[in-house]
Amino acid sequence: MLVYVIILNYKGKEDTVACVRSLFQMNALNFEVIIVDNCSPNDSVAYFQKHIPDIHVIETDTNLGYAGGNNVGIKYALKQGADAVLILNNDTIVDQNFLNGFLDTSKKYPGAVLGARIYQFGQNQLFQHFGGNWNNNKGKFINEPQKLIDDRESWETIKPLDFVCGCALFVPVSVFQKVGLFEESFFLYYEEIDWCVRAQKMGVPSLYCPFAVVWHKESASLKNPRPPQSYFQWRNRIYFIERNFSKRELIYWIITKLIYRVFVLAVKKWMKDLQYFFLFIFFKEKLTEKLRINRLAYKASLHGVKDYFFRQFGNGPKWIYQ
Repeated sequence: MLVYVIILNYKGKEDTVACVRSLFQMNALNFEVIIVDNCSPNDSVAYFQKHIPDIHVIETDTNLGYAGGNNVGIKYALKQGADAVLILNNDTIVDQNFLNGFLDTSKKYPGAVLGARIYQFGQNQLFQHFGGNWNNNKGKFINEPQKLIDDRESWETIKPLDFVCGCALFVPVSVFQKVGLFEESFFLYYEEIDWCVRAQKMGVPSLYCPFAVVWHKESASLKNPRPPQSYFQWRNRIYFIERNFSKRELIYWIITKLIYRVFVLAVKKWMKDLQYFFLFIFFKEKLTEKLRINRLAYKASLHGVKDYFFRQFGNGPKWIYQ
């Protein structure tokens, strides 16, 4: 089976090179690596040509986000005759048996989408979330595992999830041909959730694979990840519900869940604003970067809700990245 590994890069040249080098330490042989540079505003491409010159690099004309950037790589892999595509975050380091873990599991479950066993970078006992399951009563996904300490018992076997994390996503080409590509309107966050749920409706399961181990740095391409995360999580969560549930269910969720949560967000933002301006007037020396980021995150959350209702999708306002 020929596997094309798609690595999306945005400004993270050192992380990307480290990721590629870890791939070439694997025991697996039949794979190709493709870097999609998402219009990085630095010298990423020149850096790759110097440090990993044999790797094929595709350059985009603009930042297409996770969904659009990976779609470019997937389309290329399909044209090259790939049997499977492995989407891998650039800020990861993989285990020597990482790809073989996916390949062995895919033989037992052909046609399934597979997600990895993800550890915090530099840790062997602390998990990151592998994916999640939809909780209809709460109107949201519950991330799995809920307990992030690896007890060496609970997550040793293959398990079905409603979605698996896009950090390391193994997909047979037949699944992309059946389901299609990622929805690019999401830009960042929820795109792999939407895609996995769409696949599930077509009879394609998403499975956690304990044998494919990866260490993830998480959000390395964002200077201050919380405001962008807050913006996209709120905007795209509503958009996901719109795309995957009935209009009646969407309206019910807005009335019973969203309105109250937006009110709480507005109150918290008002309190942070009040705190900020009080300190600005009387105690400027106590103004911290953490306070500024928290205040910006509440603003970004509310702006994400507004942009959903005004149908403003794509990469979001520039100030959330400050």
